Amino acid sequence: MKILITGGFGFIGSHLVAELGRTHHVDIIDGFDRNYVGYKYIHRGTKGLQETNQIEKRHRELNLRYRINLVSEKFKNFWKQWTYVDIPNKNYDLIINCGALSEAILSQHFPDFTYDSIVVGLDRIKKCFPKTPVLHISSSMVYGTWEGVIDEQYSLGAVDHYGDSKTKAETLCGEKDVILRPIHVYGMGDGKFSIWMNIERQIAAAKPVMVERAGCIYIDDFVLAIKNILDNWRPGIYNISYTFTRNAEALANTYPEPFNVEYKSGPTGKPRGLLSSKKLLNTFNLEFGYTNYEETVRDYYRKYEDFCSQ
Repeated sequence: MKILITGGFGFIGSHLVAELGRTHHVDIIDGFDRNYVGYKYIHRGTKGLQETNQIEKRHRELNLRYRINLVSEKFKNFWKQWTYVDIPNKNYDLIINCGALSEAILSQHFPDFTYDSIVVGLDRIKKCFPKTPVLHISSSMVYGTWEGVIDEQYSLGAVDHYGDSKTKAETLCGEKDVILRPIHVYGMGDGKFSIWMNIERQIAAAKPVMVERAGCIYIDDFVLAIKNILDNWRPGIYNISYTFTRNAEALANTYPEPFNVEYKSGPTGKPRGLLSSKKLLNTFNLEFGYTNYEETVRDYYRKYEDFCSQ
């Protein structure tokens, strides 16, 4: 297939380019530069928005290089900062829309950018390619907060600007499209929520490492799910999450230095439970490759160490 991936240099997009580029023709739209808000800024609780410090910049640069390597290894001809009106090949079989602000906390400081990147961006894609199916990466934030396990029939109730923008973007999708609602995608290449960056900066500040006990999905299984969706296209809305949660014990068993840990609530300050992926797994006859959080963390750390040693 001929596939266009928006946000192709991003965390999710780069992994999709690397994997799908093995068997498909892949093009990229990406507007990243080092002034991108998700690279330059971080939210520090009661201190509000601040620029990233040297620890964070080092990790973000490391993960950016990792993503660029993923893309360049599998995809020799890529373009950066295209506009939506001068894309050379408009005969795409599929568009995968990853291009949007991915940080709910930062969205409160950049409301216009949040709306433009999430809603206006998808609107332009749909107008530019009205007949092309879209796999749209949405978010569990459209549900707001919840406890227990929920499925796709759960009522929407965004509690912040980010979730509201994701909800509005979903209304632009049609009957031939797939909407995927993930929660906490993580893995090597994530320069914004890197586990090892978080641990290092907390230890450097003599503070406990904060771990949110919430649903999650490792990037390798996220990509696996998308490959299955492409092979067995079934339009609709699907949650994607593991049945297990993040936990500090897995980090402590993997990280080489000891650290203290505290659990925290989600970005809205309220608990969020698990998403049911039953619909996704049954529809696409899919099984995830990992069975517990510690397995994913060990694989994540192995890739991190391997890349740092190069």
